[in-house]
Amino acid sequence: MGFRGIIISIWSIIMQLFLLMVTSSSLRLGENEMNRQSLLAFKAEIMSDPLSILSSWNESLHFCQWQGIACSRRHQRVTVLDLRSSQLNGQLSPHIGNLSFLRTLNLQNNNFNNTIPQEIGRLFRLQQLRLGNNSFSGDIPFNISRCSNLQILRMDGNHLRGKLPIEIGSLSKLQVLGLRKNTLSGEIPPSFGNLSSLQVLDVPENNLRGGIPNVLGQLKSLTYLSLGENYFNGTIPPSIYNLSSITIISVLLNELHETLPPGLGHTIFPNLQEFYFGGNQFSGPIPNSISNASNLSVFSISFNEFTGKVPSLARLSNLYRLAFDSNNLGNDEEGDLDFITSLANIIAFANQLILICSQRTAVEAEILGYKHSRAGCFPVFEVCMSLCCERQWVFVIYSNAQYA
Repeated sequence: MGFRGIIISIWSIIMQLFLLMVTSSSLRLGENEMNRQSLLAFKAEIMSDPLSILSSWNESLHFCQWQGIACSRRHQRVTVLDLRSSQLNGQLSPHIGNLSFLRTLNLQNNNFNNTIPQEIGRLFRLQQLRLGNNSFSGDIPFNISRCSNLQILRMDGNHLRGKLPIEIGSLSKLQVLGLRKNTLSGEIPPSFGNLSSLQVLDVPENNLRGGIPNVLGQLKSLTYLSLGENYFNGTIPPSIYNLSSITIISVLLNELHETLPPGLGHTIFPNLQEFYFGGNQFSGPIPNSISNASNLSVFSISFNEFTGKVPSLARLSNLYRLAFDSNNLGNDEEGDLDFITSLANIIAFANQLILICSQRTAVEAEILGYKHSRAGCFPVFEVCMSLCCERQWVFVIYSNAQYA
């Protein structure tokens, strides 16, 4: 190749690079314009904005400077749309799916209605989707599984119906799944056992039914399990009790039955902090091992069929709520109330007072050196118990600071 040929080759390379730069710049401008137009389409679906949150969404400012928007520094693409608690009323535009760089979408605590658009499944970079406390209706979009980077999915407090999409089980990075207070029905899909990163499963106050699936015992990172106020029946799978990471568990107000396992609070759920099993048909004794649950702050097992004596609670220095009324506790023996003495350390630590009431009247009583005789207060620390004795008593401990 001669000198002329070399010059031509170099010139050709320079022109190709120039065209590539122009094309890339055009594409970037085109995608930025798409971001702007998509945000304006989002705004067009808002029927009411009493706080004028979207007043800055106009031509006088670059869209990256609009309230609630954050963009990537290099390409100026929308990465965050956060309009939580803005009193917005309207629908979620399908154009939301054009914000392909979006990582956080937070619209919680507004009044968005109608359905969640299927286009949300196009946001493959999305990490947080927070739509809680709105008025969304319809089904959860099944193609939300395409948001493969999703870590937090919260749709609590809406009017969502239908079944839990089995496709959610493919979200391997999901850490928080919050769907409480909807009208979701059906069973928990077995595919949920594949959510290997899940730490929070929060689905109370729905119409879910069937048995609690054994596969939830595969969720070794799970710390918070809330299934209360549904229609689950049967027993709790043994695999659930093997989850040593659990700190809070709630199955209250279901149709579950069985006895509590020996070792509860010690070898089973050793990190237990809050335990809500009220409103079922659990039976048998309260395991003595609960005395070793040193991190326990709430122990609520009211309205079941538990029997026997209440174990010592002396070591539970973090306990602030204890509820076990409407059971068959006690053996109609003199030592049935020994557990009250074991509360001495807790009471001394918290500097609290005890009020003892019968079912009919408030009476003045002295226990562990404390006297009080006020009825009708709002309790800070509650201990409720129904005994199979001649008289049934309810024990309530009040904060000394508030009621002394």
